[in-house]
Amino acid sequence: MNNGHFAGKIKRFVDDAVGKAQGTEGSLYKIMNSHGFYDVADENNGLADWQRASVPEYNQHRISDLCDAIAEMIGDMLSNDEYGILYPKLDGIVGKLDLNATKNASQLDVVGGVLGGLTGGASETARQGMGNLTAILMGGFAYDPDILPPIALNLPGLPLDFANAYQAGSFPADWTFLYDHETVKSPTYYAADDGSVAIGAGIKLNTGGNMRQRVMKLIFSVPDVDENGLPKGDAYGGVSVEDFNKMYEVSDKQYDEIKDNDDLKVKLDDVQMQLSFFRMVQLMVWGAIKNPDNWAYLHWGCLTHNACPTAVKTAVCSFLYTNGFAVDPNVSPSTGFLSYCVNVGMAYLTGTDRPQYLFLLPGMSFKNDKGEVYKVAEDDERAYKANTENSGVPVDKDLANLHFTLAADILSHLTYGSNPNAKELRQRRVDEANLIYNYVGLPTMKFGDAIIPNELNANAMDKRGFGKLMNAKIKVFPNSNSTLPLDTKNCKIVNWAEKGANELSDITITTIRYILAKAKLPGIVVTSVYRSPETQANTMFANRQKENGGISVNYGPRGREVDQAYTDVSERVNGGKCYRIDDPAAQKEAKQKMTDVCYRFLNEGTPVSNHGYDQSKVQAVDLGPSSSKQYFKYSDQDMMRMHVACWDAYQEGYLRCYLGPKEYGGQKIKDPAFHIEVWQDPNKKHPTGEGGGATMPSVVCQNDDANLKNKNTWDMVYVSDQTL
Repeated sequence: MNNGHFAGKIKRFVDDAVGKAQGTEGSLYKIMNSHGFYDVADENNGLADWQRASVPEYNQHRISDLCDAIAEMIGDMLSNDEYGILYPKLDGIVGKLDLNATKNASQLDVVGGVLGGLTGGASETARQGMGNLTAILMGGFAYDPDILPPIALNLPGLPLDFANAYQAGSFPADWTFLYDHETVKSPTYYAADDGSVAIGAGIKLNTGGNMRQRVMKLIFSVPDVDENGLPKGDAYGGVSVEDFNKMYEVSDKQYDEIKDNDDLKVKLDDVQMQLSFFRMVQLMVWGAIKNPDNWAYLHWGCLTHNACPTAVKTAVCSFLYTNGFAVDPNVSPSTGFLSYCVNVGMAYLTGTDRPQYLFLLPGMSFKNDKGEVYKVAEDDERAYKANTENSGVPVDKDLANLHFTLAADILSHLTYGSNPNAKELRQRRVDEANLIYNYVGLPTMKFGDAIIPNELNANAMDKRGFGKLMNAKIKVFPNSNSTLPLDTKNCKIVNWAEKGANELSDITITTIRYILAKAKLPGIVVTSVYRSPETQANTMFANRQKENGGISVNYGPRGREVDQAYTDVSERVNGGKCYRIDDPAAQKEAKQKMTDVCYRFLNEGTPVSNHGYDQSKVQAVDLGPSSSKQYFKYSDQDMMRMHVACWDAYQEGYLRCYLGPKEYGGQKIKDPAFHIEVWQDPNKKHPTGEGGGATMPSVVCQNDDANLKNKNTWDMVYVSDQTL
């Protein structure tokens, strides 16, 4: 720095933080311990002495060595003399601020506190300090990804650019919130609601049915060593092999059968109870939500975006854990409204120029991708139709937070009538709502208080459109194993057929991309489109020659007549036997006779092959399995999905006909390629171009709770809480 005011301070802060993080006494190793990772040599890891002794000395300290390496990497990333994020990069910016007298030493010291904290017990104040410093440097945006160092990933509100660098679902909900709200936390067996055996925080040992042993291993994480002598499982929070075997033995029994059998009893400690619960919800809740092949993903997949606020994903996951995933208008229409709010909120939080399944509600305001505000009129019929024309939405944090707040309003107003657990469920809903209220900057409420903050009362809810939402119809995706509409623009169609008459029409291209999206494949090879009589005859001649005169394709009567022309020539030149034709003159004769038959049928309006039809009416296309496997490196499983997708498209009315390879689908259809025939009449039914899955949501949720529709009764729920 010019005046030396801050010269070298940032680099010293980094070096000091790295020093505190290293070694078995360092903060990084302690963090690893808190997640159940220990050196083999560490006596706190739960391994037996013989297990430790079986591991070579150079492998005894791998976890602490890893921590040292991570600390060095962090230090290099932050303070490398050439490319360090904080030094020299941020150091230069601070220097400019120093010269302009806009910073002082006490503000810069925050950096040291934060870096030391992040590698050794950071306080919330320290983390906020880092956010405040970044905000000052970047003009007020606390999480601008252009300046925030990667080490700060654990700051609240993951920046979108960072979020997109990680696989979806990498940052799950806060399972501690769910654990704290469990009413039963028993270290020993107890009776579940169905009479089966449960343990810990609501873990039913029969979960998984016939696969329960595998499920139990995932939940209880039995510690062991692998073939190299390295620990696996959870040496800190997993159960012993002996206890696991006891639990598995009682897993398919009723509690009354084993409650007096002391030999089968186990006792979990606090850590085992908490971590087994975490693993269970990670497996049963988060696993279902982030699996795109599961229908639950259609409703709740937005929660797996890493930029989804932790408060939102935790509140919603907590609700789903007690309520279930299904959006059923006949059972829990409120679930549909909750799904709608979080999906719209995430759409505006992330923004996209791709089409959105955003449904307009009367009286509510929306923005399109151009930033234009559109408010739906109360009597606008379009409000009840899918807005499939919408090309996207912009990033708008205010609109995102509005819909997150409406989700919190729904949670805070759900009631449970005569349910014996009404009080616990109501308290849980209030706590879930408070997570979101706090995130969006609103005050929170206290369960049982009839007087709530003005920002949460009926008047405030009315201003943010809660009444309009509750009186609307919400369209949602069906609870089925269909996939979300996919972006088809990236589906690659490789046309190996001849040019000219073999060009694919726009309708055919859209249909093929629709099929590819359903099959979840990035592309396909086209091997045949239109066949002239000459091409048809040459193709059939080549097939016969390849089979040494035999017949490989089971044609109809017209095709069999073409084949007969080949047979006549072959038998004449091969002594009455039908073999391959080797004489060039005889080959030319056979091709000409076969071509003549093809022309005769074409002139009669009944071409030998469907590939010969008028392409303005129907376009027949062969999608080659072998060629596609070669070009795209597909597996047989990929080709099976392609067959199913083609068959589904035919069933949906998008194809005139479909024939496919028997080996990929078991259907009684014989064609070496995926043969599709696409209607070319624009008045026929065609895919929208949005990819696989339902083109229009088929489930409509309409609120049937009069109390939620009537503003005068909204605040009564808090009065009712006092009587629970």
